[in-house]
Amino acid sequence: MIRMGKGQAECLEQSLEEAVQSVKAPQFLLFFSKFGTLEEAAAFLAARFPNIPSIGFCSISVVHDDLVDNPDILILSFEEEYRIACGLIKDLDECPVQHIYQFQKDVESLNAGDEDTVCFECCTGNEEMLVTTLNAVLDKHHIPLIGTSVYEGTERIGKTQVAFCGEICKDACAYALIRCRNGKVRTYYENIYMRTELTFHQVTKADPDSRSIIEIDGRPAADVYSDIVQVPRNEIISISQRYPLGRVIGSRVFVAGISNVLEDGTLVCYKRINPNDAICFMDYGRYREVASETIERIRKENDDIYFTLTGECIFRYWLYKNENFQENHAQNMSLLGSHAGMYCGGEQYHHQHINQGMVIAVFSHDQERRNSNG
Repeated sequence: MIRMGKGQAECLEQSLEEAVQSVKAPQFLLFFSKFGTLEEAAAFLAARFPNIPSIGFCSISVVHDDLVDNPDILILSFEEEYRIACGLIKDLDECPVQHIYQFQKDVESLNAGDEDTVCFECCTGNEEMLVTTLNAVLDKHHIPLIGTSVYEGTERIGKTQVAFCGEICKDACAYALIRCRNGKVRTYYENIYMRTELTFHQVTKADPDSRSIIEIDGRPAADVYSDIVQVPRNEIISISQRYPLGRVIGSRVFVAGISNVLEDGTLVCYKRINPNDAICFMDYGRYREVASETIERIRKENDDIYFTLTGECIFRYWLYKNENFQENHAQNMSLLGSHAGMYCGGEQYHHQHINQGMVIAVFSHDQERRNSNG
């Protein structure tokens, strides 16, 4: 069982007391709080549940059930039906691999079965190296990864924090390995953007460390973007949320948002792009249809869903808000059952760091496993 508690009161302490009323037998606590309250919320939960691991971070808004909301605190309590192993990876910008031994021990301690375990993480940056590090272990055990990059507002980029068992950390990743004793967990990635052309383009010059595309097809990247999307350079940033780039890997396309345009025509992205990568140009037009297709697919592939956990890019929040689709989106997700989600600055899905998407973990009962466990 996953219990959800919300707190919205005159002061944070009252909000926290209100939220924990729903917590009964926690094995792990995941919480989202308003900006400026993370330290107090983390300390409260560590003191109230001293032997229970907790992970938290700030989110400018959350979704729970069919509501888009901004509570002081939203707590998810993973209770007796779960086995949990949690940990903290520090120094992401320097050497996350130094923590790989402890992460491996945590993974092995769960003895993951078929489709019953997921690794959820939230981090402050350096996502590509983090994803590579974690999957060096997860792949051996066939455990999928989903995650989020903390977003606290544009003025806080590079200064974000995560809370782990009461400790507040910068330049870090907090992870939770979640195994369902009597159920299954499956992961999904929703991309609402579609290709605008049949052809692909080649990144002929790039600086992966700065996530910059210098040339596309041998020309300044901004010039190619301007020609295809038909906007001048000085308007690229204003429309890039609607028309991002896509990194093509096999039959999959992973969105790469644009954060800046330099004077020489370089496009700075939120996602790492490598020389010789195949890319395409994207359009957001079919988002309503894509949303319906996602719900239909999840329903078809999962029986007896009881909870969905999502991480969703802040750019989608702004896009849906401008399109008056935000409430509809929350209501659509609630068709799957109880739902909680946070807004973030980037998402991790399996082996990729992505932008402007939604990652989903779907928890469902497995009647055969429930019966075999008595």
